[in-house]
Amino acid sequence: MRRWHFILAVFVVAATPASPQPIPAISLVPGESVTVRLDDGGRAGAPERGRAEWTRFDVYAAQHLSRLPVPEAPVPEGTPFGAPEGLSPEPIPESEIRVRFLTIADRHAMLVVENGQSRALAYRARMTLNGRSRHTDVCVVLPLLPSYEHWPHLIERIELTDFRFIPWVTGRAPTCE
Repeated sequence: MRRWHFILAVFVVAATPASPQPIPAISLVPGESVTVRLDDGGRAGAPERGRAEWTRFDVYAAQHLSRLPVPEAPVPEGTPFGAPEGLSPEPIPESEIRVRFLTIADRHAMLVVENGQSRALAYRARMTLNGRSRHTDVCVVLPLLPSYEHWPHLIERIELTDFRFIPWVTGRAPTCE
């Protein structure tokens, strides 16, 4: 009888589908980028590090965000912004999550998170400023779009954790936490 239970337990474990591997924590300093590729089963590959490159749309976003008044408290929703005719974000491959950490004129910090999935992407962030690490609010990254986070000061390092995909309803504003 014991032998049967052992065989059944092994069969159940072997028949259980593997759950998708979560996106690992990502730590960046200004000028760095990370790309994570997801396979067909949603499993994350090893992060690929590189140098953060600016796109034309990033330059426009940086100019736009740098002109906005700094909110006095965390905002509950992200604010979409348009672009001039003929300027749009570059397409994001559906298997990729790309993150770039940039500085604006050596005075501000900007994080770009690009989500190639058909689901929204939520995450948490901690920033290091003047040698001290603290939580910072970030907004959900909409499906198939880049998200821009802007801080009116330089940040030494940013750590992104707790990545998770969430269902999204088109037309809803991105929530921030």
